[in-house]
Amino acid sequence: MIYFENSARGAEGFNTHLMSYTLCISLSNFLERDFFFEYEIPCSTPPVYASDENYKEKFSILLDSPRSLVSDLVDIPNRRRFEIDRQTENKAKFELLYSHFITTEELRSKFEGTVIWDSFSIGRIPLIRENLETYDLIEWTHTKLSHPSCFYFLKRPEKQQLLDSVKIKYLDAIEKLAETIAAGSGRFNAIHLRLGDFLTNYKNDEYSVEHNSFKKYIKLTFPDESLPILAATDSLHEKEMFSELFKGYKLQFIDELIFDHYRREFVELPFTDFNVISILNQLLCSSAEVFIGTYRSTFTSMIHRMRQERYRKTDFNFFPDPKVARLLNSDGRIAPDRHGFFDWNRYSVFSEDHAEMAWMREWNHELSSLDI
Repeated sequence: MIYFENSARGAEGFNTHLMSYTLCISLSNFLERDFFFEYEIPCSTPPVYASDENYKEKFSILLDSPRSLVSDLVDIPNRRRFEIDRQTENKAKFELLYSHFITTEELRSKFEGTVIWDSFSIGRIPLIRENLETYDLIEWTHTKLSHPSCFYFLKRPEKQQLLDSVKIKYLDAIEKLAETIAAGSGRFNAIHLRLGDFLTNYKNDEYSVEHNSFKKYIKLTFPDESLPILAATDSLHEKEMFSELFKGYKLQFIDELIFDHYRREFVELPFTDFNVISILNQLLCSSAEVFIGTYRSTFTSMIHRMRQERYRKTDFNFFPDPKVARLLNSDGRIAPDRHGFFDWNRYSVFSEDHAEMAWMREWNHELSSLDI
């Protein structure tokens, strides 16, 4: 049995819950054990615009609806149980997922101490499947976050099978509405620009909106101005800023698109809270021709993850705040600034330590494994 605490004990947002829940399912699948997922509570926090007088009436259903759980909305086979007895002496206890990785005795014996092992681990503690199998209960508390792509050091076929087992799949009704909206939009590009609390929370990490560099990057990334751009943002009320950044483009805010043209279909969904509007935003962004996201955002990470899982797209484009801009080449493209075996070894800005490596962005799954 596995006891697994939700990241931050459920105190963070929907995407953090989703990352934590799917990592837990993958661990259960890897060890072939049932799991107990603790601290699953309603999560999403309404964006600032939901309280703005100009938008409150239109989006009131998002505030008034019962709040959903991640497990209410995702459709991923799992071995979850809702009762557990933790009173056993034969148990292993771990904390902080990002400070660990999991492998097998075969791979530890073959690679420990090599440059490949060191490139993957980056100072993290290895946990060996054969050792874990000797315990009756495995407890993960104070988990924080980690992506499955960098949590498992396995042979490529086994790792890919494990990643496939936790592909993001939402309730059919939500998926079908997203498909309907995408079909009605034709070909489009998409962006996710996080403002709000990010401008203060990550100010010390150099996050800011640099208008000139953002506009230049948008032009380089979206050279065809005839394609509409669907925008996911927590700052719908900042339309003047968006108009300046995307001058010359047809920009459509996804939340308004849904409520102006698909309100009836949205209201008929099994859940109608902010989690669901977030999912629709992500599904639409994931299906875009080209997507630009916000580095550090788990919302963007989940979009990149779905673009890989569903469309094999690994165009990790981020708005060029000063930190990201250090990786732009002469063509305005994000380019690796160093060499390494695994994706996170290639970008100094994106993996300054193992905690940031674990959650601040999604990694190319093809470059998170070796044919070993």
